Amino acid sequence: MIKTLLPAIALVVGTTAFAQTHFSDDFNDVNLTGWSSTDNDANVPPATGTNYDIWYAADMSAAFAQLGAGSAVSRSWANNIVYSPNNFLVSPAINLTAAPAAGLSLIWEVGSIETTASSWYQEHYAVYVSTSSTPATMIATTPVYEETLSAGETMFGRTVDLSAYAGQTIYVLFRHFNCTDENALVLDNVVVKNLQPNDASVDGVALNRYAQMSANNTLAVSVKNEGSNAITSLQINWNDGADHIQTINGLNLAAGATTNVNHPTAVSYATAVEKNIAVTISLVNAVVDTDPSNNTGSAKINTVSVLEEKSVVIEEGTGTWCQWCPRGAVAMDFMVTTYPIDFIGIAVHNGDPMTVAEYDNGANFSGFPGSNVDRALLDQSVSQNAFVAAYNARKDLIVPAGISVAATGAGNNVSIVATATFRTPLAAANYRLGVIVIEDDVTGTTAGYNQSNAYAGGASGAMGGYESLPNPVPAAQMVYDHVGRALLGGYNGQAGSVPAVITDGQVVNYTFNYTVPGTSNRANMHAVAVLIDQTNGEIVNAIQGPLSLASLGEIETIGMEVYPNPATDEVNVKFLGTGGDYQIVITDLAGRQMSATSLVNVTGAQSIALPISGFGAGNYLVTIAKDGASYTQNLIVR
Repeated sequence: MIKTLLPAIALVVGTTAFAQTHFSDDFNDVNLTGWSSTDNDANVPPATGTNYDIWYAADMSAAFAQLGAGSAVSRSWANNIVYSPNNFLVSPAINLTAAPAAGLSLIWEVGSIETTASSWYQEHYAVYVSTSSTPATMIATTPVYEETLSAGETMFGRTVDLSAYAGQTIYVLFRHFNCTDENALVLDNVVVKNLQPNDASVDGVALNRYAQMSANNTLAVSVKNEGSNAITSLQINWNDGADHIQTINGLNLAAGATTNVNHPTAVSYATAVEKNIAVTISLVNAVVDTDPSNNTGSAKINTVSVLEEKSVVIEEGTGTWCQWCPRGAVAMDFMVTTYPIDFIGIAVHNGDPMTVAEYDNGANFSGFPGSNVDRALLDQSVSQNAFVAAYNARKDLIVPAGISVAATGAGNNVSIVATATFRTPLAAANYRLGVIVIEDDVTGTTAGYNQSNAYAGGASGAMGGYESLPNPVPAAQMVYDHVGRALLGGYNGQAGSVPAVITDGQVVNYTFNYTVPGTSNRANMHAVAVLIDQTNGEIVNAIQGPLSLASLGEIETIGMEVYPNPATDEVNVKFLGTGGDYQIVITDLAGRQMSATSLVNVTGAQSIALPISGFGAGNYLVTIAKDGASYTQNLIVR
């Protein structure tokens, strides 16, 4: 946390005066210490659970990655409760008795956690400044700023002139009001300081994390105008061992505003490499930046030697108690049917008999239904349109590794091998492999399997047939699919499953052992192998395979390559045989055999071309079997 009340003393480095800061709070201690929070409306708080109808501190970095661990939040909706807020947040006393008037300003960032597409982002608020700390006195004055947010999932930087308050002690009041049934207003980085004329800061650097070799990648710098003059030009350098200095003209960035500036020189490498990029703003409006302490940023990029197929994983928070959660089940079924190749859906249950506590706690949904997309887009809304939009936003991302999964073993004892084939070098890799076990056709007889249903009777519109079912839907009529049953390796993946130093082309395997519970049906279960980036918790890539496929004994080490992958008319299977008779079988994910090829008295390396022109588009498994042992790789047919 940075919460400071500073005397108005000029900070000098050499001959350059930095901006004088009199107050600053980024709420990163997740606390409103020193602030006064007042609920001044007639909303009735819930009988149990958290009352969100008041300003409180929370970690909103899942919605806004640029924010730190804490923000101030006030809500107009939470957990299916609608609020009409009139909530006051009053700052500590801010001593400006020795502050010069020139450039004296109040600066803050504000946003809504909802997507613009949802239309639930239109939070309304006002800002008051007074020498009184009494809310009633403060709101009797004219606000120094007032707005209804114009877009969601965006943090806006705002600046107000406080020169009239120089020489006084003041209080600032943020008032959330005049709105209802939106979601959450987020406030952060509240600062009072004297702005210098030409001062820019680097708020962040955006660059493709993984990229194709020889492709041109745009490096975008998020620049905030910390000065009093509008910014019309910037000199920006990115350095990967060599300088790339460019001047960007034609800007018009007002004081307090933030914008993305694209560097004219693309980032591109002809080979598979890993590069650290340092970014620096050196000149603002053709003069040296007043405060160079905030002028740097960084990014990392890896180019890949092979473009691997990426799957999109959507984990949906649901519960039988949740009356709106049928919307998630319908959306999930649509996605699985419409995008069978590279979409993986998992239902993470909360508060019902299908709950896996570790999974529910790890997903950390703030409301239900909710969703996490690749664990990169967190706490997202749930609907067919929202899922399609998230899938389209993620499906073409370049990934550092391909991934496959194979299950073997008889009865209820299953060995699941997750394999990642890396396509880029990594000097300090921080990845883990994990497996998520899911099950379809789950039923139950107790009341906990009754599904609450807000769509009963059709008053809330059509919802995949739920409008024709009662509320609640009796357990006898409910079948639950995509149910998350187990986390093998934990929510964040198995520690030590991926080495720290990776070379291009390196294959990494990890074997997970799982016992299918007697209450589950192995034939209805799948293993989802995931590669998780530990630096940000994101699922980088994933693949889904059945638990019911192979029961051919222990896995034999057989070097195997399936190419091209994806394939259209023909696929080549290359492997190193150790002598004997082999069988190559291609099955779909339901376990149906599509083709079988027998090889007799094999010695040495073999490469077999197999026709697949009659296969439908989708995921398949290629299995080499010998003497009761097998090895499997995934195949995608377009």
